[in-house]
Amino acid sequence: MFNAMTRAEIWLQDTLDKTLGIEDLANHIGYSSSQVRRQFRQSFHISPSAYREKRRLERAAVLLALTPLNIAQIAIRCGYHNHSSFSRAFQRRYQSSPRNFRLKLRTDLHQPTSQHGFNTRIEKTNDRQMVLMRLYKAPEHIKGLGGTSYHNMQLACLQAQLRLSKTIVVLPDILADRINVLNNDSFHSYRTDTGLYLADKDNAKDIALPVLYRRVDIPTHYYASTCFDTLADLYGALTHTIKYLLSRQETCHISGQPPQVLWKTNHLELRIPLMG
Repeated sequence: MFNAMTRAEIWLQDTLDKTLGIEDLANHIGYSSSQVRRQFRQSFHISPSAYREKRRLERAAVLLALTPLNIAQIAIRCGYHNHSSFSRAFQRRYQSSPRNFRLKLRTDLHQPTSQHGFNTRIEKTNDRQMVLMRLYKAPEHIKGLGGTSYHNMQLACLQAQLRLSKTIVVLPDILADRINVLNNDSFHSYRTDTGLYLADKDNAKDIALPVLYRRVDIPTHYYASTCFDTLADLYGALTHTIKYLLSRQETCHISGQPPQVLWKTNHLELRIPLMG
């Protein structure tokens, strides 16, 4: 369910680069700090601070592997404002320095693969909105993902008002999973958001949403777009897109924000957000 601890987990995800503490989280969801600590641990089998560090380091690993940002820049983007504290935390989690981790992953990622039939392009989208529900499962473990089974009953009235909306899933963990740093050491590890991507003329701000859903604003940004046929091709499309971006790193850098899969009329589209 979209309860207070799910809201807490999403807030931690969305504020990885901020120097905010447990009091800020407690204020955000209207709980006391002690309630947050206790109930978050009951829900996710980890403290909020340890969970935040886990997600920060996963994002750092993604940026080390997939971007040319230097280590100090990556540390700041992941909420570490002290280079040495970031390096120590990274070493503890991955038993490797950030520099050595980058060298090894770059070698692995540049190995040739036979990903054929995909075409990637760089595009720009204007401000849009999504309406999303969080599920704690990997996409391949969600039966009927992309269909109406997970939100048709909840969003039927909303879809009637937003006729041009499209089905979308957002995958906060897929890049970390691709470089094999998604440690499944907590009960709720993999996250998939499913819902609607609103047309540019639609606005859900004045529409009451079902309790499981939340609005997400998407600012204007560039992204790498790769079309594919079915969800079985998702990881092939992802590998192709990553290798395409690595070959163009002088101009195109992965931001670390969650990739999206959008259901078009005759195909699916993987979108990986890029740095502005």
